[in-house]
Amino acid sequence: MDAVDLHAEAWEGIRNGYESGRLAHAYVLVGSPRGSALHFAESFLKLLFCERADKPCNVCKGCKQVEAHKHVDTLWIEPQSKSRQITADDVRGLIQRMSQTSFDGGWKAGIILSADCMNVNSENALLKTLEEPPPKSILLLLTDSAESLLPTIISRCQKIVLADGAARHTGTEWHLPLMHILHELPPTGGLDAGRLACRLKAILDKVKVGIADGVMEELDQTDEALDESKLKVILEARTNARLKEVQADVFRVMLDWHRDVLMLASGVDADQLIFPDDRGTLEEQAKLHTQGSALKAIQEIEAMARRLDRNIPDLQIFDEAFRKLVRR
Repeated sequence: MDAVDLHAEAWEGIRNGYESGRLAHAYVLVGSPRGSALHFAESFLKLLFCERADKPCNVCKGCKQVEAHKHVDTLWIEPQSKSRQITADDVRGLIQRMSQTSFDGGWKAGIILSADCMNVNSENALLKTLEEPPPKSILLLLTDSAESLLPTIISRCQKIVLADGAARHTGTEWHLPLMHILHELPPTGGLDAGRLACRLKAILDKVKVGIADGVMEELDQTDEALDESKLKVILEARTNARLKEVQADVFRVMLDWHRDVLMLASGVDADQLIFPDDRGTLEEQAKLHTQGSALKAIQEIEAMARRLDRNIPDLQIFDEAFRKLVRR
């Protein structure tokens, strides 16, 4: 399945903009610069440079050149292997190329991979072009931490958020310990609720450490060329963005579990369970619920997930939620 299939809604907006002549001059593609954002950018460029009527065809010379990052009217820049920075000179070179006439008389495109690795001078150099873009030009900024970019850059671009689907940065090491927690629901009292809350927090804390370690490895912290303050911002933004992906998966599993309990408490056919291998445990938990209390448990899990976006300590959120799940 390619980027167009995975992100159909975003792709439809791009195609409609192209066909109506209303493409934006610059886009921030939020996703993995080596995964979802890269593949979407390549599809975008194929739409611009495809030589056939049914665009993109993926087989013509233009599409093949885009795929190989060798099309004459595209310029790709990315962090240097040692400095891990995109310098102001890199950006100026891209701007100069985009200001020139295209070789084929059509579009010109500039693509900045890992745009969050631009330093302050690079970002400032880019701003003027965003304010006064050359005609028939497209600028694509690929990043998985858009929060690291200057707000003035974001405001001058159209932002497209691309999830990476099943591809996660940390795998599913959290799944088994989470299932152990679910098997022990509902809590028997306040102390039990507090114990389960601490275990859930420990799972997510471990995930966060793993994500941060991975991001640090990507940024190659041993190379001191990257400004320390910029490094800290990038590290925090990428770590938090990836942690939110895992948190979403964790709460999805918790909600699926409680929906199974609701189905059993409502007398629905057990063949429809999401966790059929855990049917025995689910049936025991369903006996402790009415249809109404099982529905309320789902609402508590949903509320817990929403509260994580607020400035409230995680452990407090988990503890309060589990206390509301205590069997009465």
